[in-house]
Amino acid sequence: MFWCEGVVIKTRPLGEADRIVVLYTKERGKVGTAAKGSRRPKNRLAAVVQPFTRGNYFLSDPASGLKSLSQGNIIDSNQNLRDDLLKMAACNYFLELIDVSVETEDPDQELYKLILMGLKLIDTVDDLDLALRYIEYRLLYTLGWGLQLENCVGCGKELNEKLLFSAIDGGVKCEGCLRGDEIYLSKKARAILLSFNRLYPRTLPKLKLGEEDHQELEKIMRLAWDARMEKSPKTWLFWKQVSALEN
Repeated sequence: MFWCEGVVIKTRPLGEADRIVVLYTKERGKVGTAAKGSRRPKNRLAAVVQPFTRGNYFLSDPASGLKSLSQGNIIDSNQNLRDDLLKMAACNYFLELIDVSVETEDPDQELYKLILMGLKLIDTVDDLDLALRYIEYRLLYTLGWGLQLENCVGCGKELNEKLLFSAIDGGVKCEGCLRGDEIYLSKKARAILLSFNRLYPRTLPKLKLGEEDHQELEKIMRLAWDARMEKSPKTWLFWKQVSALEN
């Protein structure tokens, strides 16, 4: 039995009154738990296992199966993220990327910090498309899949003229290293993506992008993520539907 700090990244019903609650914890990484009775409105766990909640959780290790979540207290409810449909859709997409990309109980302090940063960023910025591109880019880097955008990913040659991006190889390539999957990458899009390496989240709103910039960045990041996943996250389609309605 142990206490840990974590964020609720996913929940689903279990039986008539229980929930499966997936946490990403500071100490243990991703952990699957069962929160008995938490679907009952007056249950003491009902509030602390809501999606996006950051809290302290008391878990016990069974002989097999899910850990039991029996106690908890809220550090930050992140209620704003659940009350706003657009923010909720963005958070669900962001956290699904993490859920499908990491193994159980493989803790990563930098990833935990990124989760907290991402939730705060989605809650505070107006341009959620830009926020998601920043989060997607930083998440690739944190998971060890960072994009190589300055030199050819094949031979290391410095590239300043025609830029061709390979999602499979994870970076730009020169004409001598092409394999057939490359697409054109504009210099402006590359500059924006490279700026994500040095920009602090609080300065992100200073970037002002046009519609074409948004479309190109979304295409590049979608290809980069799809190359590393078996299929696109279900929450991506929901995010696109909701954002289309809002815009």
